[in-house]
Amino acid sequence: MVFRSLATTACLLLGLQAQPAKRPLTVNDFDSWRSTASQQISADGKWLAYSVFPQVGNGEVVLVDLATKKETRIPSGALPIREAVDPNAEPSENPPAAVPGPRLEFTSDGNYLVFLAFPPKAEIDAARKAKKKVDEMPKNSLAIVSTATGAIFTSGQVKSFQVPAINASVLAYQKEGNEKTLVIRQLTTGTERTINNTGEYSITKDGKLVVYTVDAKQEEANGLYSVIPGSEDAPVTLASGKGKYAKLTWNEGQEWLAVAAEQESTSKLFGWHRGDDKASEWVTPSTEGFRPRWQISTKGNITFSVDGKRVFFGTTPPKRPVRKAAAADAEAAQFELWHWKEDYVQTIQKVRDRQLRDISYPAIYDIASRKFVQLADPSVQRVTPNLQGDFAFGSDDRAYRISSEWDETANDIYFLDTASGQRSMIARKLRSALNWSPDGRKAIYFDGTDWVLVNVKDTTTLKLTNITGVRFDNEDEDHPRAAGAYGIAGWTKDSQWILIYDKFDVWQLAVDGSAARMLTRGVGRANQIQFRYEPLVRGRAAVLNPGIDTDKPLLLRGENQDDYSSGFWSASFDFDVEPAKLLWGAKNYKTLLRAAESDAIVFTASSFREMPDLYVTNTKFGKVEKVTSLTSQVDRFDWGSAELLTFRNLDGTPLKALLEKPANFDPTKKYPMIVYIYEKRSNELNNFATPRPTNSINASFYTNNGYIVLQPDIIYKTGAPGLSALQCVLPAVDAAIRLGFIDEKNIGIQGHSWGGYQIAYMVTKTNRFKAASAGAPVANMTSAYDGIRYGSGMPRQFQYERTQSRIGGSLWEYPMRYLENSPVFAADHVETPLLMIHNDGDDAVPWTQGIEFFLALRRNGKEAYLYNYNGEPHNLRKRVNQKDYTIRLKQYFDFYLKGAPKPDWMERGIPYLERN
Repeated sequence: MVFRSLATTACLLLGLQAQPAKRPLTVNDFDSWRSTASQQISADGKWLAYSVFPQVGNGEVVLVDLATKKETRIPSGALPIREAVDPNAEPSENPPAAVPGPRLEFTSDGNYLVFLAFPPKAEIDAARKAKKKVDEMPKNSLAIVSTATGAIFTSGQVKSFQVPAINASVLAYQKEGNEKTLVIRQLTTGTERTINNTGEYSITKDGKLVVYTVDAKQEEANGLYSVIPGSEDAPVTLASGKGKYAKLTWNEGQEWLAVAAEQESTSKLFGWHRGDDKASEWVTPSTEGFRPRWQISTKGNITFSVDGKRVFFGTTPPKRPVRKAAAADAEAAQFELWHWKEDYVQTIQKVRDRQLRDISYPAIYDIASRKFVQLADPSVQRVTPNLQGDFAFGSDDRAYRISSEWDETANDIYFLDTASGQRSMIARKLRSALNWSPDGRKAIYFDGTDWVLVNVKDTTTLKLTNITGVRFDNEDEDHPRAAGAYGIAGWTKDSQWILIYDKFDVWQLAVDGSAARMLTRGVGRANQIQFRYEPLVRGRAAVLNPGIDTDKPLLLRGENQDDYSSGFWSASFDFDVEPAKLLWGAKNYKTLLRAAESDAIVFTASSFREMPDLYVTNTKFGKVEKVTSLTSQVDRFDWGSAELLTFRNLDGTPLKALLEKPANFDPTKKYPMIVYIYEKRSNELNNFATPRPTNSINASFYTNNGYIVLQPDIIYKTGAPGLSALQCVLPAVDAAIRLGFIDEKNIGIQGHSWGGYQIAYMVTKTNRFKAASAGAPVANMTSAYDGIRYGSGMPRQFQYERTQSRIGGSLWEYPMRYLENSPVFAADHVETPLLMIHNDGDDAVPWTQGIEFFLALRRNGKEAYLYNYNGEPHNLRKRVNQKDYTIRLKQYFDFYLKGAPKPDWMERGIPYLERN
């Protein structure tokens, strides 16, 4: 026994010695870093599927038996190239959202998992190398996985698939190619039926019928058809004729199907009652009430009222001619005219050209009465019906289009009776949206101070929150504009109560104004916990079953606003019951999914050193099981820690900063520090910073490499954004230095966009930083004010007067504010080396701003560097450029803050003829 014990100990020691030594992250580690991309749970809660992908390379879909924890892993190709999204940027500054993972679907019985796998990276690379056209690039493939056996069926060149909501024995999918082929597959037998030249298709929820359109070169065959899965009977022709058929839409009970059609010189809305021989022409341009020369749109959405009695669809006025580019040798003048009375400036018109050409206006058709009513038109373009479809709200922004260039957007709101189309004014210059009650008899909106109820019956209004004595507008708003509301949790199912948020708690308000009670009993404000409702029924299911059930506990997510710990609580509509804590910790907890037919819940938990792994529990959070182990990637490297630092700005206001420390932190050592700024940053405490290349520092990467990273919160005074930043950042730096482990001679600062502006301003006022880096900074507010945000086409005036720049008025009202906050006018005061990145394709901040500051610094003999990644927008999108700048940014800070060798590009530059 002694021998065996010693042997075991020896083996353990050898095993420990064999473990590879931990090391710092490098840029080369980014490509292989894996994260979850999509998740799904079966209706019975027995199976979980999720996808996991590296940033570059092939990923997989993982199928987990939640009872046995057995896993089946299916190769799933490589994610399409992701476009970087700066999490700190305002929404208008973000590039398009990153490509999501594959859509995962279980059959209703949980026996099969279905998804589309992406092409493998090698195939994509080979196609790019061969310079294939877009339509020649590798396509997705369908995967059908048996949950019982793990057997996998695959089919290549697949564009889409549909799984019935009830029938688990059949599915439909469409293959790409010259002839789009619809395939109907029997899952139990594997038999398939194929139909060529298909356009749109839809399989019914019960899986007993497939309807589809034909979109063939020989247009005589085009039309709407149906087939019965498993049958070899010929397709049934429901409608036919030359043209395009689109927007197949069922009502919820699937008794009725609507489809829009463009047939030669006319258009039609067809309706088909399931079981009838043919579809009927519901609406055509000759229908009573239809506007002359208008047509039915095949691009506008079609929806049914919940009861299936009414259908909403789009109509379109005569199409504007498409402007054709003039021939290169044409003698005609090429120009655009900017007219001072146009609703939209030319750049907005250009960006929205296709949208405006394809615009459609909602109309309604009542099936029983066969009545058509045009609800919207250029005067009231947007319509929001209630679920029943008998009433709607319309919005008109025409009076505020020009002023939206410098002021907040607004709308005049009308009440619409959909049976007649009659409009009644409800509110003018409303800045918030309206929210319908489940019964469709009431709606609510925020007027800037109070939540206001609108009764449909007589269009009277009633303020619900003025009896509470509590603010429902954002208490922390520091922009020169009206504060927005904290939001709505939802209506109760009976539409007699609505749940509203204040800063911390959830309120239950009676729609007749008779009662207002705090559902969370003040626990939120007393403990600085912000409570928010966690709806576990989402998507279409939530639309069909609207409202909160007062007979069931209310699941809330809570987040402490002091230390950002978070978790889940249960609240009751029984006012004698206090909110109960279910799960809590120093992590960022978020719910993702709930099984449709069980109480299984999937959620994530993350922290500075913990990736958002997947966990499974039930609605009572009694037993929590971890499913994924993505955080194991962290264990291979040295990893730091994160904590909060409190400080006061120069006005004495208490603030917080996020302080991130290196691995193996030793408080007796002195560490170089990089300050990263934007606006509020401390709330990132429990977020995991996935190591990835971008145009800003990555906290995980820098702390892994021996830096301390400080991210202070910044609050602002109207008219002094630059000074406000200075008065917050410098005290935060001082507070960090007082901790004793900061090398105060080696402190740098970095930020992008709004952060870049603040840094450009600060280096004209202080020499505290040994090196600074400002990405896409505004250097001259006087020239930037009248610039254009080319991504949206919007003039930039609104940003300075009412939003992020916080000047508070126009250039003519406050010329000195614009001058005083523009770093270019104090460029001669700069003593700090400055590295900038500003790309010539910037779609948010004109890249001439970076040039202005660089030339001003150069003229004054100041050390400055400006990277321009040609053609790139506000945030770098090409991964090769992201990695390149990540390397150069670190080289820059390593030289100044850690004494590393000076890179050649800093020493001598990169002459034009030597560049890549």
